[in-house]
Amino acid sequence: MLFSLVAETFLDLEKTSSRLETTAKLAGLFRKVSGSEAKQTIYFLQGIVAPPYHGVDLGVAEKLCEQAIMKASGCKPAEVTQLYRKTGDLGEAARILLEKKSQQTLAKNKLTISKVYDNLYKTATSSGAGSQDRKIGLLSELLSHASPAEVKIITRFVAGTTRLGTGDATIIDALSYVYSAAEKKDASKAIARAYNLSSDLGSIAEKLAENGLKAVEGARPEPFNPVRPALAERLNSAEEIIAKLGPCKADGKYDGMRLQIHSDGKRVEIYSRKQEVVTHMFPDVAREVASWKKKIIFEGEAVGYKDGAFLSFQETIQRRRKHGIKKKSEDVPIRVYAFELLYLGGEDYTLKPYEERRKALEKSVGGKTVRIAEAVDCGTAGDLKKFFDECVSLGLEGVIAKDLEAPYVAGARKFAWIKLKKSYSEALADTVDAVVVGYYYGKGKRTKFGFGGLLAAVKAGQEYRTVAKIGTGFTEEQLDWFRKTLEKQKVKQKPANVDSLVEADEWVKPSLVVEVKADEITRSPVHTCAMKDKEGLALRFPRLVRIRVDKSPAQATTEKEVIQLFEKQRQST
Repeated sequence: MLFSLVAETFLDLEKTSSRLETTAKLAGLFRKVSGSEAKQTIYFLQGIVAPPYHGVDLGVAEKLCEQAIMKASGCKPAEVTQLYRKTGDLGEAARILLEKKSQQTLAKNKLTISKVYDNLYKTATSSGAGSQDRKIGLLSELLSHASPAEVKIITRFVAGTTRLGTGDATIIDALSYVYSAAEKKDASKAIARAYNLSSDLGSIAEKLAENGLKAVEGARPEPFNPVRPALAERLNSAEEIIAKLGPCKADGKYDGMRLQIHSDGKRVEIYSRKQEVVTHMFPDVAREVASWKKKIIFEGEAVGYKDGAFLSFQETIQRRRKHGIKKKSEDVPIRVYAFELLYLGGEDYTLKPYEERRKALEKSVGGKTVRIAEAVDCGTAGDLKKFFDECVSLGLEGVIAKDLEAPYVAGARKFAWIKLKKSYSEALADTVDAVVVGYYYGKGKRTKFGFGGLLAAVKAGQEYRTVAKIGTGFTEEQLDWFRKTLEKQKVKQKPANVDSLVEADEWVKPSLVVEVKADEITRSPVHTCAMKDKEGLALRFPRLVRIRVDKSPAQATTEKEVIQLFEKQRQST
């Protein structure tokens, strides 16, 4: 199948605001592609070349993309820069520069979906001496043979600036329309569950294209396919939680790294909440789990623990390195507090009620490094409040209350879990995980660091809408870290998927997540989060709590959640 079909559909989707219309157009595209092409097309829609746990990231810098455009078009660097600044869209700039050449080569060379995917995959996996030149060559080859529409889409994909507005839910609905039109609702549920248990929507699409809906019905967890994590809702008090759940069980909420640990009885792999493989960070944990010789998938929170006390999150994540792990393991001893069981001995535990999962977890997991997270039965608000106070006094963040009868709801935020975090004197008791979209140069004492603050946003569909300028809460070490990190991520123009009325000194690709504390959420004429009638929502007196390297933008706070926090704040004041 020709890639032009994908490119033209994607450009059409950019002009489509109706979700139903978007779904119908995607379904039309999926009906025309084969099994492997279906997988590749899904990856194009998601902006990836493979699921995160494959460890393959395109990660092409904007500068390298520009070099590929120059090689394909024969133009000079100044021409690319000038046109990029004029259009604000590297894809459109590439289209204009390559349009004449593409007309000359179109009759001879037509790109297929597989050819485009293969070149992009090779670009992502190229490493070692000469890899930069190879990447430029692979990309320029595609651009040289592409039509104007294809040039625009390929460039935007590589630069990470696609504007499709299609989330996973829309893609799943479109797939259900294609493969089970008579029972769309049931088909959508089956496809969503298969995705949530495998974290690979491309492979799901491939199975559907080859064997229909029966290929994904009855999906179950399998070792080494990370399950998309269940997420907790928020409530403000123990009383509200008991009113919602009735008698429940509560786990302590540890301030660490959430891990999902898989074993087939021999091999062990450990995944972060972003579904990246982090086994190398926790060799001590992997050794202990391997010694159990069990087929198991469970979740736990990794927390640094030394001299009888929990270490901070920032100390714990020092293990996120590729070298010197043995020494760092000694400097930062880890405990993993297991809190959920998803699979055991070939049996799917995600559909079992929490109480049954918990009992099986307690019988199956435990050792020197891996321990069971403490949990208590809470029949009343008083019971829950007492346990909450005990957890906070031990240095924990709070508690997670769990519905005794609920299954494990993979990939969704439901009231099966409800978190209660430390209370503050401020009106806004919870924190916000925001995505960095820009930054500011340092002034005064911060001039020497070259960094002075962040422009942060929350996710609204496929867009990022600003919610705060953050200028406090940074240590000197963090000021230096942000400068070095964000310099590598900066782009020449505001990203197309960032909705901002505020200017930044430098714009960056939305990829870094930070946890932010604020006094309250207020109305704002300058921030675009939940903007209506020229007023949005903003964080008042925001300050950095920590850098959330364990979270991806997809797992950050959404605009909808900010609105909910704002409403809860209004109800409590």
